Amino acid sequence: MTFKNIVLPGIALFLMIFLNSCSSIQAGIYLISVEDDEENVLENESNVRIFLENVIISHEDYTIKAYVRTAIRIQYKRTKLLTHSYYVINCNNTGEYYTLSFYGTKIAFYSKGAWAINTNSDKTSYDMYLQDNNKWHVDEIFSEYVINVKNTVENIIRKMDSGTTYYYKDHITDKPNVDNCNTALHETIALESPL
Repeated sequence: MTFKNIVLPGIALFLMIFLNSCSSIQAGIYLISVEDDEENVLENESNVRIFLENVIISHEDYTIKAYVRTAIRIQYKRTKLLTHSYYVINCNNTGEYYTLSFYGTKIAFYSKGAWAINTNSDKTSYDMYLQDNNKWHVDEIFSEYVINVKNTVENIIRKMDSGTTYYYKDHITDKPNVDNCNTALHETIALESPL
């Protein structure tokens, strides 16, 4: 066992034990869970919208699945506070796929929110999952349903236009006109009848 294998998971466990009682520790966890440049996420949302509008036009060529994962790679398991949700949009003709999730645009509990494609952590966790290396504890959700591509993407675009902002703990303290990655996915997914 190396230092990294012993000490880093121990530190993560220690931080999670005190997560609910110390807001500075919560901020630290959030800080290390966001691996992408938040300003780029905000600036690129217009490109995300163009991509999604193209998906609607040819929605028969796409499938969508939904996944959850740990917020950070060194977590032992997902917790209510540290769970991240994202979509994977598959292009059936080419085999290409894109991850899509709702992110905060600043390292803060409250911020503007933006939908982001292929963020480092989403893409890395999904790629590892496909390679049977599930360190991020990725699990498919709603696997018993077909997800309606057109309706789901239309819901996401409506959410973009609604002025919804980001609140990290919205799934615990529900606030109006605010979402995080988990609530944004649950409010936009359009499920068809079970398989």
